Amino acid sequence: MAPARGRAALREYFGGRPADRLSRRLMANVLVTVVSPHAATAVSYFSTHRVDGYTGGLVPAGPPVQIGHYADRFRRTGGRWLLASRVLHLPFGGPTPRV
Repeated sequence: MAPARGRAALREYFGGRPADRLSRRLMANVLVTVVSPHAATAVSYFSTHRVDGYTGGLVPAGPPVQIGHYADRFRRTGGRWLLASRVLHLPFGGPTPRV
């Protein structure tokens, strides 16, 4: 997958996902380090549970389809913290099952 840079690219990526996809990402061990008054970094670990073909109701639990972590950089602009970059590290990944 090519990097998505900017809001338009993110909108296109997420808009191209199947409409019947149900996805939940569980985040853990989020470590934020403030490196200056205007910069911070973060590392967060995740597992993704996802199915295609979702029409409602309870989905039987299965193993995660992804396990990895993000390496993020933030910048403070105009009193707001904004995501400057995100690098995905994905050592475990598999296909999305259909229900």
